[in-house]
Amino acid sequence: MNVLVINGHPNLDKSFANAEILKLLAQRCDWQIAHAADFAGDIKAEQQRLLDAELVVVQFPLYWSTFPSVMKEWIDDVFTYGFAFGPEGSQLKGKKLLFSITAGATAESYSESGFNFMPLECYQRAFEHAFKAAEMNIIDTVVTFEMNAIPEEGGDVDKTISLAHQHVDQIINAVNAHIG
Repeated sequence: MNVLVINGHPNLDKSFANAEILKLLAQRCDWQIAHAADFAGDIKAEQQRLLDAELVVVQFPLYWSTFPSVMKEWIDDVFTYGFAFGPEGSQLKGKKLLFSITAGATAESYSESGFNFMPLECYQRAFEHAFKAAEMNIIDTVVTFEMNAIPEEGGDVDKTISLAHQHVDQIINAVNAHIG
């Protein structure tokens, strides 16, 4: 199974949740893991990775209710006219995609009365846009809330690591349900 994971975290040295998720995926799966922060500008190579994959997992932490800027820059560079969209159609049309998202906030904070002012689904439209424009087939979105490991912000490292293990199980189950 050729699964490509695109990691959108800008700095895994400062991550508990995303670093643990990627470590567990590397241990449990033979999937290719690429880091948007390491993208060196070889657009054709990055596009070929996407074309070669049976399924793409886009992994990122929510930063102000969307993906980090390094993920946005990767999309801007790689999802070019004539490749991801345009009159000739998308070369990614029908490619299976799964969003894997970590959030430090609670699920309840994503409501009109919560800290984030809107349901997650409203924010989700924005981060799905480029992938939908490329006519990719979004098969699932795995979101785990309360993945905050920073004690000064009320976080808990042990809880975050435990949630990361559950999150990885969900990703693997979702991928296995759609490949084969």
